[in-house]
Amino acid sequence: MDRRSFIKGAALAGVGTVGAGFLAACSPNGKTDSDKSDEKNVSDGSATEGAISWRTPQDYSAQASEAGDYDAVVVGHGYAGVTSCRELSEQGYRVALLEFQPEETYMATGNESCGVNSNLVNKITEGNQYHDVDPVEYYQNWMTMIGNQGNPGLIMRYCQNMGDNIDWYYDSLTDSDIATLSHSGSPAAGETWPHLLPNIGPIKFYPGVISAYAEECNQTKIQGYNREKAKAAGAEFFFNTRGLQILQDNGKVSGVIAENRADGSYLKFGCKAVVVATGGFAYNEEMLNDLMPDIKNNMIEGEAWKDAFGNERFVGDASNWQYQGDGIKMAHWAGAHLESIIPGMNAKHIQAPTSMNNFPQAVWVRSDGKRFMNEFYPVVEQRGVPNVYLPREPISCLFDSNFPESRQYTVPQHGMFSPTTSAIEELKTGMDKAYQKFKGTWVEPESSKEDNQAGAMFAAPEFIADDTLEGLAKQLGLEGDAVETFVAEIEKYNKFCEYGIDEDFGRYAEVLFPVKDGPFYALAGNPGLGEIMSTCGGIITNAEQNALDANFEPIPGLYVSGNDCGRRFGVEYITPTPGVSLGMAIVLGREAGKSVAKYLETV
Repeated sequence: MDRRSFIKGAALAGVGTVGAGFLAACSPNGKTDSDKSDEKNVSDGSATEGAISWRTPQDYSAQASEAGDYDAVVVGHGYAGVTSCRELSEQGYRVALLEFQPEETYMATGNESCGVNSNLVNKITEGNQYHDVDPVEYYQNWMTMIGNQGNPGLIMRYCQNMGDNIDWYYDSLTDSDIATLSHSGSPAAGETWPHLLPNIGPIKFYPGVISAYAEECNQTKIQGYNREKAKAAGAEFFFNTRGLQILQDNGKVSGVIAENRADGSYLKFGCKAVVVATGGFAYNEEMLNDLMPDIKNNMIEGEAWKDAFGNERFVGDASNWQYQGDGIKMAHWAGAHLESIIPGMNAKHIQAPTSMNNFPQAVWVRSDGKRFMNEFYPVVEQRGVPNVYLPREPISCLFDSNFPESRQYTVPQHGMFSPTTSAIEELKTGMDKAYQKFKGTWVEPESSKEDNQAGAMFAAPEFIADDTLEGLAKQLGLEGDAVETFVAEIEKYNKFCEYGIDEDFGRYAEVLFPVKDGPFYALAGNPGLGEIMSTCGGIITNAEQNALDANFEPIPGLYVSGNDCGRRFGVEYITPTPGVSLGMAIVLGREAGKSVAKYLETV
């Protein structure tokens, strides 16, 4: 997709977790200042050094009025929540769904869902060659990618059901709706991507993404279709309602306390089971610091938590933030076991203003003029990991005049570069601009406001050009011996490309692209840690998504799905197909509904 498509889709669907985080208030209301002074605030990230206030259980039951009895309550209207609700209601159970956002301004989070093995993704690819993917092969590859750190039964359940459940989620779309959908990870009709790689070394990648960016049919509309199906089957929806506390009777779930955000009152929903699916804690600074110390402990002075656009995450009134970790708090207070390592999306590696990690075809050097890693490590989320443990100094991505060809070598993965005709032409334009600037012949055209509205993350990169490697090194600020080191390093790397063996960092032969034909180009930027789009875990469950207690025993009636559910991605959000975050929430959300239905048969 191009920048304009992203901007348009983001405006319609909440810009993923970034824009949706500022939709509505969070803090419990209806208490006096003196009441609040005796109660640690669980969501404002203001705990003093050494205190972890969010872990302190809160009890709102004495102030709650009865709101009815249900078989199950689902907390959260995201992909996992709406699909579990629909599944339960279609099985004949009485279900209530509680959603933080007001109904009139509700927006879904994200746009792309993995559609591997679905009939729909094959339809929207318009005749491209798609073959059924063996779920066992997909599972084996997944577990290889994440170092066998996931929940085996849960991940296999996703792999075995991903096609059917995706088609079920999209089953209300009309032909005109489907006509607006697009896909990434493979060429559109009329295009060929001859250098789309199925694997890099042992890691395989699989195309198959359903993208809903169009105004006529975005994910907010598609979730609405699922909501209406759930309503038709008897489900009740309570918008502008924040889940706060899970009630238990003799260790079994007996209800949920929620806040009516319109008037600050508290409501008690009786139930035998609850599905927690509130979308993680990416906007709770205290929880981020507590539960993701592998990021916090590696931040240096001046680094802070930021969103995917490089903006400070905690600005303004905290009562306007969603994704405060409500579901994880509720489940943990009810005895659920926390993960010791929680993955995040785009979190545990260095991000540079130049989107360095998405230029794996280039050669990366630091300020001493030396390479320092395998630039084309197969998984984008791990390419910047070595920089976490190095000084925060400028990093440069180097390439030569053949880059429009080598840039087309890519794999279908999260954050991939799609080598469309327009994208390659834009790359050539950027390179031509850089060279003309070097020669002093560039004439600046009238700027386009539309190109700038997405910020630096989606703005066209500004390249540096030079006729010689020595000149390029000097433009990058290298001096003295560093210039000679730089030139020698590139000459050595070019030898590796010639022989097909990278003796320094093990880059695979099929993605070794020499830097020898001038003009030469570079993309430079200062790295930083702390950027995060969303959190992707928290509560340990079994394969049924039944939350486990301190002894890893199931907690009767407590189920966790979506980004509150742990042990899906290893130490970081890493996937073999773009859109797995949404795809997994859809598929396993429905599976959570099935699990709850099985439990309800026994109580």
